[in-house]
Amino acid sequence: MPGPPSSTGSSSPASGTTPESVDTSTLLTWLQLIRLPTVFTALTNILCGYFVSQEGSLREIVARPEFWLLLLSSTGLYLGGMVWNDIFDAGLDAVERPERPIPSGRISRRSAQVLGGILMVGGLAAAAMVGMSSFVIAIAITVLVVLYDAVLKSTACGPLGMAGCRFLNILLGASAGNILSEVFSGPQLLIACGLGVYILGVTWFARNEAGTSHRGALIAAALVAVGGLSIPLAGLLMADPVPGGIQGALIAYGLIIVHLLLRAALAVQDPKPRNVQRMVGLFLLTVIFIDAVSAFAWTGDSQKATVIVMLVLPARLLRRVVPMT
Repeated sequence: MPGPPSSTGSSSPASGTTPESVDTSTLLTWLQLIRLPTVFTALTNILCGYFVSQEGSLREIVARPEFWLLLLSSTGLYLGGMVWNDIFDAGLDAVERPERPIPSGRISRRSAQVLGGILMVGGLAAAAMVGMSSFVIAIAITVLVVLYDAVLKSTACGPLGMAGCRFLNILLGASAGNILSEVFSGPQLLIACGLGVYILGVTWFARNEAGTSHRGALIAAALVAVGGLSIPLAGLLMADPVPGGIQGALIAYGLIIVHLLLRAALAVQDPKPRNVQRMVGLFLLTVIFIDAVSAFAWTGDSQKATVIVMLVLPARLLRRVVPMT
């Protein structure tokens, strides 16, 4: 993905200012910091987890406060994680991505820390209002996000940390009114495992997106990503009774896998940073469709699946002005 546009009058580290002392931010700069388009993939995780674990029509579900609190919790934790990612990466970004909000000096490190803290605390508070299971999972997500941003990202365990965050986010959506043993069971567990493996592959694919990526690593990462979809597929085929949306879901999963492999092949053929970053953006946007297909597979409710798919629209529109990676 191309870097965000520069802001008029912004300072850079090269001009003698530092991220700690300068804050010439605009609304667009803050949106770039939190990578707003990607939050919709976190929201669809919650929708998917909630829809497959809770009874009720769409109209009944949207009337429940717990439903909106879980969406708010995931939003806070996800966007807070994005902010802390850039805080910890400020030094590296000054070399590899000097146009990012913090190294460019448009947002001070101190301001970013305040925003990141508010978002994280807000996400935890919203989960606590839902119930103990939701709060415990939200704490686990917070710990894992901070560990990833501060330590794991630069190690071989980085993809596992990111996969764990997505795994838990699906389960956060399924946590309302359930004890932990119920949350870690049923279709939501299969979906969470599949998405976790998918994100593991995506994170591996993106490891060197700002530099030169190795073709072999890209191929292996893409295969891991699409291989993750075999987990919910296997669960569907072995389910008894057979879920209502299995036939349409099998076709949709197949189309997603083929599309991703074809697009990934183009990035592998010419693994320049721009091509790899575009593919990473596609991988992330596809999370929305995976969540929609998974929800339809287990509920057979096209309305619920449509609500999830609709979130791709704001994500794609915002992606035009705010990079996803």
